[in-house]
Amino acid sequence: MSAPSSASDARVLLVDDDPDVHALVGAMLKPLGVTLVHAMNGAEALHTVRALPVDLILLDHDMPGRNGLEVLEELRADGRLSRIPVIMVTGSDSHAVLASCFAAGAQDYIRKPFFAAELRARVGSALERQRLMVELVGAARRDRLTGLPNRAFLLDQLTVAVRAAKQSPDAGFALMFLDFDRFKLINDSLGHDVGDLLLRGIADRLRENLRATDTVIVGDATTTVARLGGDEFVVMLSGVSDFLTASAIADRLIRALEPPYQLGPHLVRSSASIGISCNSGQYDSPDDVLRDADIAMYEAKSRGKGCWVLFTDTMREAVAHRHKLETALRAAIEQESLTVVYQPIVSLEDRSVDGFEALLRWTDPELGPISPSEFITIAEETRLILPLSEWTLRVACAEFMRWRQAMGSAAPRYISVNLSRVQLGDPGLLDRTLGIVREAGMLPSELQLEVTESQIMANRVTAIAQLHALRSAGVRLAMDDFGTGYSSLSCLQEFPLDVLKIDRAFVANLSRGRDFAALVHAVVTLADNLGLEVVAEGVEEVAQAAMLQDLACKYGQGYLLASPMPAGDVLPWLGHEVPTAGVVPIGTATSHTSDANLLVQGRVA
Repeated sequence: MSAPSSASDARVLLVDDDPDVHALVGAMLKPLGVTLVHAMNGAEALHTVRALPVDLILLDHDMPGRNGLEVLEELRADGRLSRIPVIMVTGSDSHAVLASCFAAGAQDYIRKPFFAAELRARVGSALERQRLMVELVGAARRDRLTGLPNRAFLLDQLTVAVRAAKQSPDAGFALMFLDFDRFKLINDSLGHDVGDLLLRGIADRLRENLRATDTVIVGDATTTVARLGGDEFVVMLSGVSDFLTASAIADRLIRALEPPYQLGPHLVRSSASIGISCNSGQYDSPDDVLRDADIAMYEAKSRGKGCWVLFTDTMREAVAHRHKLETALRAAIEQESLTVVYQPIVSLEDRSVDGFEALLRWTDPELGPISPSEFITIAEETRLILPLSEWTLRVACAEFMRWRQAMGSAAPRYISVNLSRVQLGDPGLLDRTLGIVREAGMLPSELQLEVTESQIMANRVTAIAQLHALRSAGVRLAMDDFGTGYSSLSCLQEFPLDVLKIDRAFVANLSRGRDFAALVHAVVTLADNLGLEVVAEGVEEVAQAAMLQDLACKYGQGYLLASPMPAGDVLPWLGHEVPTAGVVPIGTATSHTSDANLLVQGRVA
């Protein structure tokens, strides 16, 4: 609701059945400069306020037909009119009459006969109170940082739009949910002041790049732009019955938001991911509209960011499935019903086992086997990865010590466990890790932790500090999946590493040509010069193993050498007893070739 900036801008409705009163009040209020609107009875008054915005009503208590109290009650029952202040005009001195006026919702009263000074004072005071009230309400519904409407304002607008779309399909609308990629990284690395500047810059671009006919938060606006919080913004397009208009605007906004922002001395980029939900009457609440646009926005992020996605029912089903997985994963962690399997890391020179990598597996009683790539992602997003990783480390260390007790010095040198990006940001990582190692009776050097370069770069400064602390404590560190992500050779000097694990994609491409072999050879040579051990991942063919031997890669890991195996199969496998089904001993023929047992002296005979 708007309010006059001063009394001279105000419109006052006088409701009285006496024409002389209208003339008298008009003369008395003339010094205030208000615009006086006239109604001779209650029905006329109600018709007027529904057709014409007014800022104050002077309402006679005693009128033929509908009296003042009845009109006042009807005004208060109408949500759109209920906030208009009303001053009751009465000739009665009865306290009961005055009490009934206030009970019905009057803001003030004035008795007949009028005194000019008193009338002007009461009218002026009522208009000023209304102005202040509207300003307070407006401030409460506006984002303080960007000046855009906030969530409360947006929900009001959405409520009206949802109701209108239910009544008429032509009154459809589209909602765009915007989230800004890399905002958290910018905020964390450059500081909250720079983050605030970025949010203001985003708000300015959203205002500037709407259609020329769009209006931002003005009365019957065709477009509403709001900030929900953090880096989440919403654009609501009224009167849109299909997604074509919304998609065209989304394309324009993505282009407008893509160029870098100059924030003081910093030049930063933060493209937008946009989710779109269109409503032609199928929604029942504003929360449902926001939910679906939010789902579509996360789908846009998963498709590479800097793009828009239109919501479909399939996305809702995927979210429901993910929620089901999350619930089941929480239960599995509490019940310790996940399992750890172990895959050997093998010397390609003499086929001896150097270590084992611990790998998580999960089979849910209802959902069946769940891929690690699926449940680990959920665990990281929900921070369930912290208790899950701690449990995995404890189980793996205890199992390693069981091998050591059974085999003595002939046991593998180390057990390798993966770190997540969430753990690298956990200040308690070092203490918890060393505590579990001591609890198991291991030496820190018998534990290897694997991390990818992209995980380190997600929070570079903190992650590198964590790795240096672990390395100083004696823990071995391995760079996993090298050749993916940033793949910068400089990281091999910058990060405190002991082992480099070449990604399986490089191994798979070895037979495709000299370029891949040359690249692997360059990595092996550089690692050797830096004193790093090299492990080739995904070794599945004899030819790959032979080429890796020729390229002086010392260690390998993959299904040719051995499949991941349950804890109970490790000792029999190491003792060359008959392995359980699915475990392929080193040097045993596989479906890939019958010549695996000919791997000797660094080449295939």
